Amino acid sequence: MLKSFIRLKSFGRYLKHDNKVYRFSSDLNKINYCYYLRMPLAVCLMVLFVVSSCVDAENYNDQPRLVITSPEVGEILYLLQGTENVVGVTREVNYPEAFAELPQVGRFGAVSLERIIELNPTLVITSGLEQQQLAGELGKIGINTLVVYPLSLSQMLDSIEQVANELHIPDRGKAVRDSLEAIINSKVSPQDPRPRVYVEIYGNPIMSVSSESFIGEVISIAGGENIFPSLPREYSMIRQEKVIAANPQIIIITYPGVTAEHIKNRKGWSQIEACRYDRIYTLDEINPDLLLRAGPRVVAGIEMLQAIFAK
Repeated sequence: MLKSFIRLKSFGRYLKHDNKVYRFSSDLNKINYCYYLRMPLAVCLMVLFVVSSCVDAENYNDQPRLVITSPEVGEILYLLQGTENVVGVTREVNYPEAFAELPQVGRFGAVSLERIIELNPTLVITSGLEQQQLAGELGKIGINTLVVYPLSLSQMLDSIEQVANELHIPDRGKAVRDSLEAIINSKVSPQDPRPRVYVEIYGNPIMSVSSESFIGEVISIAGGENIFPSLPREYSMIRQEKVIAANPQIIIITYPGVTAEHIKNRKGWSQIEACRYDRIYTLDEINPDLLLRAGPRVVAGIEMLQAIFAK
């Protein structure tokens, strides 16, 4: 009698069979280890019928199918190859605008594993922080995953080559990286004296950035002096008295819902030089993505700050 061999492995709600990933019912959820099942062909067909209505994540052609879960990676990928072969993104991946037209797999901190599987990706490029668990879950069910989480300018440049190598375009990655690095180096400002700069990334609680952070590096290259050279963490809560004592000449707010008047009306802040001379920049005047995202558009972020510092 003709025999068939089926290898089954379960990962929570999903089942892997010869590089295919299936979402399966509670009946199959009893399978909780890897084994070989030897059965007649008729029984094999019955099993295939059970899973035929499930999601098959096998890739049926040689074209890559990419899912991007962080905006920084989206911008890096766009610089390398445009939006070609990207089949899904998180809501925050919004540059260029073409990404906004693609199927969404959730938000940065709440990515849908099921939605990713439905898109049949050959590669999912994730980030750090809340997405660390996601990367682990994707690896368990056999979906190729690359973690890209740059925390500095040098790491951002390295990430370009990291992504390019994974896409098998290493020469293009090196060329893009070298070109972008040269442009950034050409933007280094010799400005002296440097304006004292305070960046507020959150208002409740009030949080700022240290000079060791990505934003701190950008401020320095643009010709500014961050009022917080060091903090307990690169992005950290701060006391208002510290801001008042540092007397920044420029205040930059990177989150929504705050106006310059709100800042001026804080207790004791009216005496700060930036408040006295109306040098407070909110989302009405700046694009925070150019500063917060460790991606290639940092060049535009440097130029934006330099224009502010020159006023």
